[in-house]
Amino acid sequence: MSPENPIIDALTRHEVPFVLIGGLAVVEHGHVRATEDTDLIFRRTPMSEKGLLAALQELKACWISHEKDPATGVEKLVPVTQTYLRTQHMMMLITSAGFLDLFDYIPGFPDEPVDSLFADSELRDGMRFASLPWLLKMKRAANRPKDLDDIANLTA
Repeated sequence: MSPENPIIDALTRHEVPFVLIGGLAVVEHGHVRATEDTDLIFRRTPMSEKGLLAALQELKACWISHEKDPATGVEKLVPVTQTYLRTQHMMMLITSAGFLDLFDYIPGFPDEPVDSLFADSELRDGMRFASLPWLLKMKRAANRPKDLDDIANLTA
């Protein structure tokens, strides 16, 4: 991966096991396109939750509440807590380093153990990326226009 990514750096420093998916994995597999966030799947264990919370606090991670601030009319940002982390399986967060989407399951395949994704992942430059077969499966399951475009470009 080319530019530094403070999100990946924080997760690595705090020893959170993760596999990159989404746009960063698409780029790693050869289709250069812009991405607005970091998408990843982490392996949930008591130790990884501890490291993840430390990394997210370092990154000033917040989730967007449905509650609006009466003074501004804007939805409130709520800092990530241990309780939030333990009760959420998919987290869409705002951090000091950009947007982060975290999953403790494989999107589109919630009954498949994440260990199967980890076992098939590819280690490059010290980071784990979803393998091309897994990436294509997740893209097909999502079936959004940008995913269909990624599939076309990755299989061309």
